[in-house]
Formats: sequence, C-alpha cells, structure tokens
Amino acid sequence: MKTLNLRLALAAGVALTAAIGLTAADRPALAALLAPGPAATAAPTEAGDDGRPVIGLQYDGPIKVVYQVSDDEWKDDVGKGLLYLGKLRDYYEKQGVPAERLDIRAVYHGEAAAHLLTDEAWRKYGFEGEANPNTAVISKLTERGVTVELCNARRQREGWAKNEIHPDVQLAQAAYARLIDLQHQGYAYIRF
Repeated sequence: MKTLNLRLALAAGVALTAAIGLTAADRPALAALLAPGPAATAAPTEAGDDGRPVIGLQYDGPIKVVYQVSDDEWKDDVGKGLLYLGKLRDYYEKQGVPAERLDIRAVYHGEAAAHLLTDEAWRKYGFEGEANPNTAVISKLTERGVTVELCNARRQREGWAKNEIHPDVQLAQAAYARLIDLQHQGYAYIRF
C-alpha cells in the first residue's frame, strides 16, 4: 500500500511541476521547499508504533506563556506548578529553542501562595518540615529565566512581610488583574 501511495504522490508531483511550468532545473529548489521541517520529523521507532507522525513545534517566534497557580497541590515533593514550569522550560530546551525566545511566567495566589515563602517563614508559619521544599526549585527556575510572581494582595491578607517571600519572587499588585494584563500582551494562559 505504501508503494502505491508513493507512486501516486510521485505522479501527482510530476504532473504539478509540468502544469505550473517547472523544469528539471527547478526540482532541487522544489525538493528543498517540500522537505519535511522540524514539525514533521519522525519520532524514534517505539513499541506499538503505527507510523503516526508526532506533531512537533511549528511556531518559531517568541514564546510567551503565563501559568496561573492557586491550588496547594504537590507532586514529587514540590509544588506542582513549579514542577510543571520546570518541565515546560526543559521541553523547549530539548527542542533547541533558544532561551531568548522564551518568556515563561507564573502568577501565584490563593492556597499556592505559601509555596513561595522563605525557609524561615515556612518554619515560622508552621508548615511541615524545617525548610520550604520549593526554595531550590524557585532559585533554579529564575536562574533559567522563568519569572515567578506572587499576588501582593494575598501576601498582605496572610500578613506575610515582603522579606518572608523568596527573594527571587516578584510581587504583582493583584493576581487576576496581572493575568488579564499578561494575556492582553499576548501570553498564552495555562491554569494550575
């Protein structure tokens, strides 16, 4: 069946090139134009492979995304939102996307706000453990260019001092207004 499909495609290609007036000299340029790009590259063969292509990245402009993180959810012993921020950053890196094309942000509020406390504040407010398990993750993410923001209204409501928030975390006046503002600036929105 694949041989028949290939022959039909080849015949259609020859007919098309003749119909639009392309000559043999034009074929290399046409072949380069029709060659599969990064979005159509085949994935490595795996068990149960049915030949279905895997869609890769297609957009090659700036990538702007904002995560809304409000739930106190954990995975692999760290805040779930932080974990998935790291996974997204890792994915783009593995795909060869340069860091300067990435603008990944998270806006924290609600119950997840405590994920951004310093180790001292973590202990002071009676959270489990001697240190905030998210501290190193926040530092690593911000070193890699991810921006982490906390709703300042939530911080004030909780009675947390600014210096009780991880030093790499920026403060946003109000989470919902910030999320709306970022979406108007073209950020893709992901809810956690």
